Amino acid sequence: MQRQLIICVLALAFVGSLCAQPIRSNSKEQKLKAAQEAESAANFAGALEWYEEAYEDTRKAGGRSGGEEANLYRLKIAELSYEIRDYEKAEKNYRRVIEKDEEGNYIDAIFMHGKSLKALGQYDIAINAFSAYINKSDNQAMIAMAKNELAGIKLVEELEPNIETSFRMLDKNINSGSGEFSPRQNPGDGNLYYASMNTNKIIDASDNAVVAQIMVAPIGKDGKFGKAEKLDKTINREEFHSSNVAFSADGRTMYFTRVKTEGTEITASEILYSQKTDAGWSAPDKVTGLNGEWHSKNPALGTLYGRNVIFFSSDMPGGSGGMDVYYANVLGDGEFSTPVNLGESINTASDDLSPYFHEGTLYYSTDGRPTIGGYDIFYTVWDGTEWSRTENLGLGFNSSYDDLYFSMNSDGKSGYIVSNRPSENKKRLKSKTCCDDIYAFEVQELVIDLLATVVDEGEGALNGATIKLKNLTDPITNPTDSKYNALGNEFQFLLGSDYKYKAVITADGYYPDSIEFNTAGILDNYTVNKTIKLNPLPKEPEVTTETTTVTINEPIRLSKIYYDLDDDKILPESEPDLYKLYDLLNKYPDMVIELSSHTDSQGRSNYNEDLSQRRAESATKWLLNKGISKKRIKPVGYGENVIINHCKNGVKCSDDEHRQNRRTEFKIIAGPQTIEITKEVITPIGG
Repeated sequence: MQRQLIICVLALAFVGSLCAQPIRSNSKEQKLKAAQEAESAANFAGALEWYEEAYEDTRKAGGRSGGEEANLYRLKIAELSYEIRDYEKAEKNYRRVIEKDEEGNYIDAIFMHGKSLKALGQYDIAINAFSAYINKSDNQAMIAMAKNELAGIKLVEELEPNIETSFRMLDKNINSGSGEFSPRQNPGDGNLYYASMNTNKIIDASDNAVVAQIMVAPIGKDGKFGKAEKLDKTINREEFHSSNVAFSADGRTMYFTRVKTEGTEITASEILYSQKTDAGWSAPDKVTGLNGEWHSKNPALGTLYGRNVIFFSSDMPGGSGGMDVYYANVLGDGEFSTPVNLGESINTASDDLSPYFHEGTLYYSTDGRPTIGGYDIFYTVWDGTEWSRTENLGLGFNSSYDDLYFSMNSDGKSGYIVSNRPSENKKRLKSKTCCDDIYAFEVQELVIDLLATVVDEGEGALNGATIKLKNLTDPITNPTDSKYNALGNEFQFLLGSDYKYKAVITADGYYPDSIEFNTAGILDNYTVNKTIKLNPLPKEPEVTTETTTVTINEPIRLSKIYYDLDDDKILPESEPDLYKLYDLLNKYPDMVIELSSHTDSQGRSNYNEDLSQRRAESATKWLLNKGISKKRIKPVGYGENVIINHCKNGVKCSDDEHRQNRRTEFKIIAGPQTIEITKEVITPIGG
C-alpha cells in the first residue's frame, strides 16, 4: 500500500501534508484528469480535492445522490482520506458508499469502513463492520485480515491500562505540523535527536528538495529541551532523507538511515555511521554487511550471547514479507557479520519496524499482529537462549492510531514514542490525525489515578461515553485528556498531586454531566473512585415517510428551515430540507416555484415583512449557489400576512402556537400540474 510506503519505509508519516494546490478548472472531465494525475504522483491530498470537486459536479447534474458515478467518486474520496489518515472523513464517505451500494459492488468498502471506525476508537461499530465483511466476502485473504482486526479489538478489553505511565506530547520546540519521528536521547550528552521536515507548511511530494533531516534539541539544566536545530550538511545531505538515529553507549558513534526517493518511490535506503569529534560529527560512511540490493533502516544497538549486536529492519531476500527485524554482530567500526532474521516468532508477513533493545527486551512496531489500532508497539524478552512470546505493550503506549519508535532513556523509567493520536496542542495540516508527533512517557513512582464509572439512570453500565478531564490548576502544562470507551463504562486517568480537576462526561442520547475533585494532600498511591449517572434525553418521536401527490399552487411546508432570532442566515440544520427541494427542482426541470417565508404576528408588521423577504432570498440564494437557475425561483416574504391559526394580532397564544406560523413554504407556480414528493410523518412517543 502507498500509505505503508510513506509511513514505514520513508517514515514520513505526515502524508496529509503531501499536496499541491490544484488549479481550478471548469470541466468535470478536466477535474477528473487532474485528480488521476495527482493521485499517480502520490499527491493524495491534491487528488482528494479534485475528486471532491468532480463529485460535486456529478451530484449537481444528477440530483443529491448523483447515482453510481457519484458513488465512485465518493469511494475515491474515502480511499484518499484514509490514505492521508483523515479517518473521520474516510469513515463518513465509506459509510455513504455502503448505504448507496444496492447491488453489492463495493464489498471491500465494508472492510475499510471497519478500519476507519477502528482508527477512531469506535470499536463496537467496527466489530459489526468486520463481521459483515466476513459474511459477505469470498476473498479468503481479506477475510483473514478482518479476523485479525477483530482479534485486535478483543485485545482492548484484555490489556492492562498502564495507568502508572504518563504520556506528554513534546512542545513546539520539537514538534512541528509536518510530523516528527525516530527520537533518541544521546546517552553521552542527553540531547534529543530526531528526524523532521521541520515545517508547518504544505509540502509537495514531488519536490525531492524538501527532505527529512536529523534535528538535535539541546537539554538544559532543568531537564527541558531547547529549540532544535538541524545537523549540518555533513550528516543532512541535500535531496536525501536522513533519519532513524541510534547511539553507542558512550554517545560518540551515531548510526542513521539515509534514504533516496523519487516522489514516494524508494530508490535507496541504507544505514550509515558517523563519529563525534571535537569539530562535530564526522563525514558518515556506509556500514558493511547490512546494506545491499535491498532497503535497510531503523538501526538499534544491543547485546546477544554476550556480544554487541545491531538490530535493524530490512526487506532483504529470505524474510517473512515486508520489512523484517534482523540482527548482526558488531565486528568493528562500521563492520558487521552476516545478518540473522529473528524469525517468525517476531516477524510477520507485514512490516516490522523501529526495533529498540533495552536490558534484554526488544521493542518494535508492527501491524502484522492483532493490534488495537494501526501499528502497535510489541515486546519480547531474551533469556539468553531464546525470545519469549511476543506481547502487546499495552494501552497508553498503544492507541487506536499508529504507534511506533519506542525508545527508553538510561534511567529505565522514561522514554519516547511516536504517534499520530490527536492531542489538544497538536498542530494540524490536513486533519488532526494526519501527522506524527513525539510523546515523552514516564513511569510514575507516586500513582494517583481516577477510576470513573459511567452508569445510566437504572445504575446499569453505560458503554460508549466520553470523559474529558481538565486540570483546572495548571491547564497549560497539563492539557485536557480525553478518553472514549466504546466497549465498556470504566475510565482510568493518571492524576498529579495537589491539583484541582474537572471531568466532563458525555454520551449520545444522554444529558452531559460533570464532576470536580482535587488531589490535595495525597502523598501515597491512591485511587479516586467516582460513579457518574447520566440521565437520558427525551425520546425523539418516530419518523416515517410517505409519498404524496402535490398539485400546482398547493403550499408545501419545509419544516426544518431554521434561522437565528432576527437573522436571515441559513443554518446548517436547514440543509436537509433545502437538499430535498434541490432534488425536486432537478427531477422536474421545467418546474418554477414560489419560495416563501412567513413570520408570526409578534412584532411590527413592516419589520416582519422585511425579515421574511430576506429569509426567503437567503434560501433562494442557497439554491442558486447549487446551480439552480434564478428564473425558476420567486422568493416572497409574506411577513405576518398569512396566519394559519387563530394567533393574529391581539390574540394571546403560546409560543408553540406562534411557531406554527413561523414557516418556510414552496408551491408550484409554473411547469408540471402535479408532482410526487416524499414527506416525513412524525408519530409522537406513546401515540
